[in-house]
Amino acid sequence: MSIYGQENDLATWAMARMNMFLHGHPTAELWKGNTLAAPYFKNRDGSLATFDFAVANPPFSTKAWSNGFNPAEDEFKRFEYGVPPPKNGDYAFLLHVIRSLKSAGKAAVILPHGVLFRGNKDADIRRNLIQRGLIKGIIGLPGNLFYGTSIPACGAGGTGGRASWRFHTARRVRRRDPAACRCSACR
Repeated sequence: MSIYGQENDLATWAMARMNMFLHGHPTAELWKGNTLAAPYFKNRDGSLATFDFAVANPPFSTKAWSNGFNPAEDEFKRFEYGVPPPKNGDYAFLLHVIRSLKSAGKAAVILPHGVLFRGNKDADIRRNLIQRGLIKGIIGLPGNLFYGTSIPACGAGGTGGRASWRFHTARRVRRRDPAACRCSACR
């Protein structure tokens, strides 16, 4: 198994590198750089490399997502379903992941909950993905789940290429009586 990754933030990149060593994957190829403006992993012909599996937790609602390139003239055709608004790049990362999957590839992406209901360009992209059968469901995640943000998120998972892309739905379950709960966390 080969592991590849690209991260723009130095601290996050260093933590990912450390995690690869700690979990027995010292040969993982982790690149420091802007995934959208300068994707590192490409095929010999210059097209985006495609992967069997992709996992992404991009920065939520980043405002500078298009710095360094013109998304309307994207050489990798990542924005065929629409160009995200200039000050909100959540869908830019999702579209990058979709384009980076092999036809039978699988992915999981964490995004802010706002991608599910924002209007304008985000709504157009969402509509295009739904009309093409790429969205099948949604996982809603509660607030305060991720370090550094209290906003709720959602998990997107699915398969690549022109196959179905899935968002799934789930909710946090709270037990009123921990003594009656049989899960390992409450035992």
